[in-house]
Amino acid sequence: MKTSTILLLTILLFPLTPAAQETAKPCPINDHPCLFNEIRQTADNIEEPRWRDYAYRDLAVSLVFNGQVDEGISLIDKIENPDTQAMTIRAIGMAKAIHQNLDEATYKSIFQKLDKKAATITNPGAKDIAYTYIAMAQAFAGLDTDAVKTTEAMTNPALKHKAHGETAEIQAEKGKFDLAMQSVALIDSVAFKNKAYGLVSAIMIKREDYANALIAAQAITNPTKKAESLQKIINAQLGLGEEK
Repeated sequence: MKTSTILLLTILLFPLTPAAQETAKPCPINDHPCLFNEIRQTADNIEEPRWRDYAYRDLAVSLVFNGQVDEGISLIDKIENPDTQAMTIRAIGMAKAIHQNLDEATYKSIFQKLDKKAATITNPGAKDIAYTYIAMAQAFAGLDTDAVKTTEAMTNPALKHKAHGETAEIQAEKGKFDLAMQSVALIDSVAFKNKAYGLVSAIMIKREDYANALIAAQAITNPTKKAESLQKIINAQLGLGEEK
């Protein structure tokens, strides 16, 4: 009897052992390591690059959120599209900053790793967008000085102005008015700076901090924008609502 025939008969007569069958079972709902591995293997088999990138992005965020920081961040290397790489950095940073209350050292460690990944993005625009999101996440996490350093290292002027403005908004929402005004002061563009002052003023109105809302509004140099911001303060105090 030929060897191949013997092998076939062996398989038919002696099915897989329980141990072998066990490996073929789907992951149970509470076995997260198994599910993470299944998602990764499934993502590897996605043919369309865009959808494969999205799958890696979402898996990276969940891994980092689960405490598997290095494993999650390493998935950024598997993403092909620079913009999706930047959005993955954003999603990871925001997930940690907004949804988890970590100590300063842990936050710094995570953002340093994200910063290194941002540096590897080949597209300059996408790279600065990634830095913008890192700065925003740092501001959310209360690392205001680090947020400024990240933004100041950016090369695209428009994105740099935007990052300072975004940081200022976050600081204003947290009630850090003085820091918000310092962030706006770092903006070189008059137009971007006036817009940021207006946004900070509007945020302080929502916080019913009219005194600081007035300070921000009075810092605007564009007469039209300044009048609009001042009017919003008066309207809020009179109960007229926001001007449309």
